[in-house]
Amino acid sequence: MLKFTTFLLLASSALALDLSEDIKSGEFWKKNAQESLQNSHYELPDDSHLRTTGISFGEMRTGEVIINLNNELPTTLQAMIYNKGDDGTIDADSFNSMINDARTALDELTGVRGKLRKAASGDSAVKLKAWEWKWENGIIRLETSSTGRKKDFEAEFIRLTAGPDTKALGSSGARDTASKSDLRSSITTDEDGTVWLKNVPMVDQGQKGYCMPATLARVFAFYGMDKVDQHALAAVCDSSAGGGTSRHEMEEAMRDVCKKFHTKFIIIDDYVTNLKSALDSYNKFAKRADKEPLGLYDDVFGQADPDVLRKARAGKNAQVSKWMKDIKKHIDSGTPVIWTVMLGIYQEKVGLPQSRGGHARLIIGYNLKKKTLIYTDSWGAQHARKTIAAEDAIGMTTGRYVIKLR
Repeated sequence: MLKFTTFLLLASSALALDLSEDIKSGEFWKKNAQESLQNSHYELPDDSHLRTTGISFGEMRTGEVIINLNNELPTTLQAMIYNKGDDGTIDADSFNSMINDARTALDELTGVRGKLRKAASGDSAVKLKAWEWKWENGIIRLETSSTGRKKDFEAEFIRLTAGPDTKALGSSGARDTASKSDLRSSITTDEDGTVWLKNVPMVDQGQKGYCMPATLARVFAFYGMDKVDQHALAAVCDSSAGGGTSRHEMEEAMRDVCKKFHTKFIIIDDYVTNLKSALDSYNKFAKRADKEPLGLYDDVFGQADPDVLRKARAGKNAQVSKWMKDIKKHIDSGTPVIWTVMLGIYQEKVGLPQSRGGHARLIIGYNLKKKTLIYTDSWGAQHARKTIAAEDAIGMTTGRYVIKLR
């Protein structure tokens, strides 16, 4: 059942900042976003996004709110009214009731009646049902997604997107893909020889197990496709709030999604291959170090000695060089690398919300001389750019993937 972390209708709106008047009058788009939020808590994960919670539109309260910025002025606002990752599962009646309440609230806020809108197939990774409110000072779209019927029904999300005009709410879908020259322009070289990709958008997964959908969404956003967001990708990858994303489900889903968005999903090295290689190598080195060998693939990242694992997988220069050669090839083409790992094997400099278990992140740079990688996690601004020794990175790796522009 729904965990009431985000109420659709407030018993009292005293705790939420009400933006209804500024949105209705159009003043919201003319003022500095941080000033509009007054004393509300917010984060700036990068220069072009602001993330906050506790925003209402009259009696309608939202959960996570992402405000897109241009020179500190808001260009669009996206607010989650419901999503299964943050709010838990709800039945079809509750989901439809929330949609009807939201439509009624938006009719009252805008002074016009919302019209059913046919969403373009290239605008989202999932099938949407959408309504639109357009008046002289702005536009609002309400988009909903669910799968199945009655017995196998699953609510995915209800989101509101607002902007000053129709142009601001452009598709940001397959038609808006960045060019390869745009991607290469993001490549930056520091004085110490570190090569990395700037301007990779931050998507914060929060406390839910959406590391893979959030990571994938960041790649699509980097390519100019903001509509392929973590909630839509969680739906197609069958992700759960607590259990995360199945590797197999993700790989199958991403092949289909990438076809739709004129991209190609490529597996550099997959989970099964990594496990077999890791187990064989580990046992060989464990015998030399007088350590107990491992009998099962699943034991590799749960019971392996960290030092032996590091030596087995990255103890030779040739192993490190080959691994980083793949990274260099993709970063030099402006392509971030989706990197799946097992956390908790090696200590990391920045504290993590998750201490152990499978996780997905992005590799966005490298330094061949120092044999280090630049990576980023979907946990907010402080995790936007971090460094790790290549041998530790290789030791904890369970898979590597890229999404390439066609």
